[in-house]
Amino acid sequence: MTPALPAGCVIALLGADDGGKTQLAEALAQRLAQRDIAATLVADPLPEHAFDATALEAYRGHALILLIAPASPTPIDEMLRKALMDANLSFAVVHGEGAEQLANAWNAINAAADPDARRSAARGAAAAWSWACDKCSDPACEHRLFSDLVAKRS
Repeated sequence: MTPALPAGCVIALLGADDGGKTQLAEALAQRLAQRDIAATLVADPLPEHAFDATALEAYRGHALILLIAPASPTPIDEMLRKALMDANLSFAVVHGEGAEQLANAWNAINAAADPDARRSAARGAAAAWSWACDKCSDPACEHRLFSDLVAKRS
């Protein structure tokens, strides 16, 4: 499926470098070029010390933000999540490595490019969604999953 991204769309990849951000950026750039999709890919938008809500405001409204989840949480990952939530910005969490990570990122791009599919999925989500998935791109779902896991440990 080829996503229909809005003109001037920016795809921002945020995350620690150990999350495979550089390799994902290269693979996404190649896929976008192959499909002749005009989008700006930004793989290193912020210096590590600038992870706050104010620095992320530049992405409001015209950027698709993909948060690259590392294999194990890092301080950078935690700062980014907090800054994104503080700025009240929508973002998709991309899990996995290699081809799986590329597929998950591409799915997030397709979902963002097709708002009708997102709306119909949201309408049916309450009835259809009854399990926890560890590879979902929904930050609220991921938060719920990890909150449940932490609660079980206590």
